[in-house]
Amino acid sequence: MATRREFITTFGAAITAIAVAPALVVESCAPTTLPILAPVTPPDTGPDGRIPVDVSDLSSANPAKVAAGLTGPDGKPVMVTRVSDTDFRALSSLCTHQNCQVNTAATNGYIICACHLSHFAMDGSVLQGPASSPLVHYDGVYDAANKQLRIKFV
Repeated sequence: MATRREFITTFGAAITAIAVAPALVVESCAPTTLPILAPVTPPDTGPDGRIPVDVSDLSSANPAKVAAGLTGPDGKPVMVTRVSDTDFRALSSLCTHQNCQVNTAATNGYIICACHLSHFAMDGSVLQGPASSPLVHYDGVYDAANKQLRIKFV
């Protein structure tokens, strides 16, 4: 029969092993070096300081998209929307109600914030609250010859 001292020593060793084992497993799964990330290339800008975004794929059936690799000054993806054949907008995807990110795909012709169900038109205006302010607009100029919206953050 084990003495009290032997029991406490064995029990303490078992508890220590149980507590330390997960840390060893997690550490053994960690990479030995940090992964090498591809360098982030800023979007090309024209001589006017604007960033071109192709809008040839936008239509009345598909009126919104995220500008690939482009984030606004708020750190959120930039949405490009088609209001008409010649009217395109660059909008922040940050809802003006409580700073949730809006759904970046148009649903039934409008943009929805899933957090509190605010609805925005393709021009960024509020259709249904609780948001009371439109989505932030970025300065965009439509280049019909190249089917581009040329965006500048001011």
